Amino acid sequence: MLRCQYSLFSVFVLFALTNAFDITRMEPIADKNIHTGNRMLYEREINANISHATAAEEDAADGVLDVNEIPVRFDDAQLWRIYNISEHMQNNMPLAEMLESKFGGVIWKENSKFLDISINKENLKAARSYLTEHNIDKEVINTNIQEMIDAAELEGIKASQAEAGSRTKKQTSSGIDWKDYHDLETIYAFMREIRQKFPKICRLYSIGKSAEGRDLKVLRISENPREYKKIWIDGGIHAREWISPATVTFILYQLMIKWEEQPDYIKQRTWYIMPVMNPDGYVYSRKVNRMWRKNRARIPGSKCIGVDLNRNFNIGWKGRGSSTDPCSDIYRGASAGSELETKAVVNFLLRRKHNLEAYLTFHSYGQAIVHPWAYKAAKVKDSAALQRVGQTAVQRILSETKSVYKSGVTYQLLSVAGGGSDDWTRAACDVKYVYTVELRDTGKYGFQLPPSQILGTGKEGLIVVEAVAQAITL
Repeated sequence: MLRCQYSLFSVFVLFALTNAFDITRMEPIADKNIHTGNRMLYEREINANISHATAAEEDAADGVLDVNEIPVRFDDAQLWRIYNISEHMQNNMPLAEMLESKFGGVIWKENSKFLDISINKENLKAARSYLTEHNIDKEVINTNIQEMIDAAELEGIKASQAEAGSRTKKQTSSGIDWKDYHDLETIYAFMREIRQKFPKICRLYSIGKSAEGRDLKVLRISENPREYKKIWIDGGIHAREWISPATVTFILYQLMIKWEEQPDYIKQRTWYIMPVMNPDGYVYSRKVNRMWRKNRARIPGSKCIGVDLNRNFNIGWKGRGSSTDPCSDIYRGASAGSELETKAVVNFLLRRKHNLEAYLTFHSYGQAIVHPWAYKAAKVKDSAALQRVGQTAVQRILSETKSVYKSGVTYQLLSVAGGGSDDWTRAACDVKYVYTVELRDTGKYGFQLPPSQILGTGKEGLIVVEAVAQAITL
């Protein structure tokens, strides 16, 4: 029966991928048999009638960005992959931290097999000499990161221009599609549109404020929020991972486009969706520094800015995989749970941990579906069940898109790192199905994934979501 349901769902997804986003095509849901929870809160929200224009103005006004800050460029910066890092060197002198602090390196990906790191033009010679001195091999993946950034931007512009020429009166006012990466205002406008189109089953929360004062938005979708089992989906915890919010908004759209026709394992769930957990960093990565990872919190006593939110949760916080240096991309913060964004998510999930069955957080890159633990070299007690679901998604992705993903325990496939949102949710909220999904690719483009790959990647994310939803008993 599940195979039949999956096949029908896949046909639907293929059909949807061929159609430009048009919210008027979404079928309004029926009013009957829908439990809206707090009726007063629901009516107050719906009756507010906030216009898109007003809301967009408020979003734009939120936050702080120095318009005089000169955009960072990466001309002739190179991306290296380094393999033969001995255990002795890692224990005594972590190579990633050394290259970051001594040669201005920017860590892209670090796991048990290799390190991807970019080095600016000014430090290339010195960094090469250092690796040679220590008999460390490297592979040059890209010789000019700025060219890669520019190529992805140009591709998105061309795709958007082609789309603009075919727009009709029915085109959504948010302007979202999956041919390019969109700004925060467009993503938030899209969430408001969904809420307004489906007022009986959707509620849009602002669960707190970011360090720079932006709203942290979560959309709930449910016909019976008091009873149905819950699934949380988030993206954008790391600013530069643009494919993550793009994938989460794609999943949201696919859930809603034909809600009444969805199978029970989709409809009889309560969904919480947060496309951008780190809005300040996301805005900064689009306007100033494409490679920005952290949030934009001011650090007392330091000239450096930002905390890695995925090292800030209160689990294994002082352990391996993070830094006490505020200038590091993996700076864990002054204390566990210190950041406004972390606190908002923690408080929201703790209040809703009853019936919370799944937590899915989308990242890039690496093409892996991993489950706890990450903060220590150990498996959770039901790791075998989590591995079965992860492997089901891996096989379906291979069949549908031909992309090769891996499934396994986080510390084995990625690395040991404390303070992650996934481990915290498993431990604090007792959630069974906890997965971090590392989306495309495996390193050729890394964070600069061409916009032409958004749809395919979004489909892979949707396959993971469906596999997890099916695994949860009704």
